This record gives sequence, C-alpha cells and structure tokens, in this order.
Amino acid sequence: MTVRRRILLFQLVTIGFVAVVVGVMLMTLRLTGDFVRRIDGVHSRFEAISDLDSLGNNYAEQLAEVLLLGPEQMPDFKLAQQEIEAGFRHLAEVTRKEFTTLGGLGEVQQELPEVEFTARLHEFYRAIDRAAVQVFEAQGAGQQDRAVDIFRRRIEYRLSNDFETMLETARLEERGEVAEELKRVQAAQHVLLIVAGGFSVLVVAAGIGSGVALRRSIVQPVRQLTAGAEAIAQGRLDHRIRTVRRDEFQLLSDSFNKMAEAIGEQRGRLMSAQARLESEVEQRTHELREANEQLRALDSRRSQFLADAGHELRTPLTILRGEAEVALRGRPRLAAYREALTRIGAYAADMARLLEDLQAFTRAQAEDVSFTFETVGPDAVVAAAIRESAILASPKQMAIRLVETAPDCLVRADPQRLKQALLIGIDNAIKYADPGGTIEVGIRDEEDSVSVSISDQGCGVDLEELPFVFDRYYRGRNNASRAAKGLGVGLAIAKTIVERHGGSIALEAAEPQGAVLRIRLPVVERIIDAHPDH
Repeated sequence: MTVRRRILLFQLVTIGFVAVVVGVMLMTLRLTGDFVRRIDGVHSRFEAISDLDSLGNNYAEQLAEVLLLGPEQMPDFKLAQQEIEAGFRHLAEVTRKEFTTLGGLGEVQQELPEVEFTARLHEFYRAIDRAAVQVFEAQGAGQQDRAVDIFRRRIEYRLSNDFETMLETARLEERGEVAEELKRVQAAQHVLLIVAGGFSVLVVAAGIGSGVALRRSIVQPVRQLTAGAEAIAQGRLDHRIRTVRRDEFQLLSDSFNKMAEAIGEQRGRLMSAQARLESEVEQRTHELREANEQLRALDSRRSQFLADAGHELRTPLTILRGEAEVALRGRPRLAAYREALTRIGAYAADMARLLEDLQAFTRAQAEDVSFTFETVGPDAVVAAAIRESAILASPKQMAIRLVETAPDCLVRADPQRLKQALLIGIDNAIKYADPGGTIEVGIRDEEDSVSVSISDQGCGVDLEELPFVFDRYYRGRNNASRAAKGLGVGLAIAKTIVERHGGSIALEAAEPQGAVLRIRLPVVERIIDAHPDH
C-alpha cells in the first residue's frame, strides 16, 4: 500500500471518530433539551397548583370576613374570586403548554387525565362558589345561623378537605412525572454511552493501527532523506540514497539522487565562473574607484568655478547697474539714450539675479555650510519672511496675507536659513501668480509637526511636472514657467534647507487653480498657557 493510501485510510478513521463524537454530542443535546422542556412544563403546572391552594385559602378567608363583618368586605371577596378564576385559567394554560413538550401519541394519552383533573377541579370550585351565593342570600334574608351552617358544611369543609386533597394528589402526580422522566433520561444516557463507547473503542483501535502503519512507512524514508540532506550540506555530493520501497518515497529518493548529481556538476562550473567573476569584480571596482575620484574632482572644480564666477562678475555687474540707474535719474536729451539705459539696467538686474541664484545654490550644496539651530516659534520666522518679501510683491501690486497661525508650537531651526527657504517659496508664488492677486501664508499645528503653507492663485503646476519641481535647473514646460526669471534652483535650495532641519517640503496643485508649497517641520516643544480662562 502506498503512503498516499495509508494517509487516506488514517483520514477516514479520523473523520469516523469525529463523526461519532459529534453524533453523541447532538443526541445528548437533544435528549437534554427534551428533558429540560418536559421538566419546565411539569414545574410550571406544579407552581400553578400550589398557587390555587393559597388562592383557595384566601377565598375562604374573604368569604368568612363577609359573613362575620358584613357586606362591607364584599370587594375583597370579589377580588379573591377573580384571582382564583385567574389561577384556574393559568393552570389550564400551563397544562396546554405541557402537551406541546410531549413526543408521541402514547405520552399524550398518559397526560389526558391531567386535563380531566383540571376540568374536574374547576367544576368542584364552581360548586363551592354556588354555595357562597346561597350564603349571601341567607345572610341577606337575615338568616345568619343558616348562612354560617352553609359556610361550614358546604364551603369551609370542602375547601379544607376535598379541594386541598385534590391539589395535594395533583402535586404528588407531578413529582412522580419528574421522577419517571429522570429515570427515562438516565436509561437513554446509559444506552447512548454504551453505544458511543463501543464505537469509540473500534474507531480508536483502527486509528492507532493505521497511525502505526503510517509512521512505519514514513519515519525510515524520512531519516534516509535527512541523512542525505545533511551529507549534501556538508559538501559530500557523492552521497546517494538507496531504498527498496515501491512508493512515493522511491520517486523522491530517485529525484534526490539526481539533484545531488546535478549539484555536483554545477558546482564545478560555478567554481570556475566564480573565479572569473571575482577577477572582473576587482577590475570593475578599481575602475569605479578611479571614476569616483574623477567625479569628486570635477564636482569640486564645478563648485569652485561657480563661486569664483559669482565673485568676479558681481562687482562689474553692480557697477553697470549703478551707472544705468544714475543715468536714468538724469534728464537726457534723446529718447533713444534713455531706452538704451533702461535695457542696460534690466539686463544687469537679470544677470545679477542669475549670479545670486548660482551662488546661493553653490552654498546650499556645500557640505561645510553651518547652521545655527535654536528653539524658535515658526510664527516669528514666517512674519519676518512676509515683511521682507513685501518688496518682491510690490512690482506686481500683490498682497501677502497671513491667514492662520500656531502660536503654541516651537521648532528647532536656524531662523535665517528657514527664513531664506520661506522667501524662496513666497518669491516663487509671486512669479507665477497673476498681478494684483493675494499670496496666502498659513501655519497649522499637525500633532507632531507644524505645517507652513504658501498658496497662490496663479497658473499652477501640471501634475506630470510635480516629481521634478525640486530638481536643480528645472523650470517647467508651460509658458508661465518659461516667462519667469531665474535658473530654476530656488526650490532645490529650499529643499536642501528644509531637509537639513529634519523636515519635508512638497508642491501641490490647488483647487480651483494655483499651487500650494507646504513645508513641514518637527515640533520639539509646546507652550502651555499658565493662566487659562475660567
């Protein structure tokens, strides 16, 4: 028999055992449920009979009070009369409910005397109640002695003897039903336990036998495979598994032997390939090291060139711009001369702006730029940036408005560097906003960080350009981006400054138009108001 069939046999035996256990549980639950329902019905009828006993005594007491104290006690008697009638209705109801718990026709026939007893008991009470009417008639006719005689002989005696005897007999019958039902359930449990025990023994025996056979068919082959795997792990690729079984493990052993042979062949090829690879890696590493040194030298020369160019060109350009402004303040005689000087001043301003961008970017990229960090409130830095950027907004007649603050937050920052990043963001918003518009700056507390947003209602930014806006020299592809002056290094500088502060910067498209530059910085402390309002 193959291992697969042994496993299937073991699974069938296990399923059989589970089915027996589940069946026993279901039968036990059903038997218990029937017993509980039956006992509940008997208990309800027992309580109803006991209630009738007390109601009958109360009935007799109220009737005696009417007889002794006069008709003024008649309302209490009527109430006792209504209560005992309600008791009889309750007894009839619980008797009907008890019938619903019966399982077959035989049990129904056995319980029919209870229905007859209920009817007989009710009729007995009605006879007593009719005698009570006679008592009231005799009392009303002034025949008090006759009324007392009727009460004692036909009411009090019958209630204290016949009525209570009938109720006690009914209670004894209910107790007997409980005992009989308990015996029936115990007998059924014994039979169920015997049958379930026999099946369980058979199933367990079959499970143990199939389990032992399955273990014998698996343990030895697994040991051989484990030994083979350990031999391969130790490098003994000539190890082979030999078995005489004709089952799935035979196929697995053959596959294992083929694998070991293939690994041995590949090992030789890998050794030679590894030697070649190590030689090539060493050569490529040497080449990469040389290339890296060359790149560092080129980057150093590039940074030095930009710094030197900015330094050397700043002075003549400043002079050129100053001379042009001086000439413009005069009163030249020729209009052409004035136009030429205007162009000279504009070009000089543009060149100075470009050189300032180059120098700022070079300084921001240099590793030796120092930051002086201190704990500051972002509101103060933002307010300073707004004041200094007013001169940038005046040519386009734009307003810069602070719309939201977060006075309780403190950040760790270099105020000058952080203000520089904010000025770059505000200047960028001014460049791309429409003349006469408003730049909105907001500060928001976001639990562990504070967010500074700079919003404009300008041309906005295309979604496909968002991943590149912080790249150096990137200016966008739309007409507004081309028209804006600068080299496209401002946002790259701002990104470097913000990241040195441990924060993040992002440019988002605003709705319905425009863009939002959002700077997030970690909060290091919060100001708690020492004098709260009461």
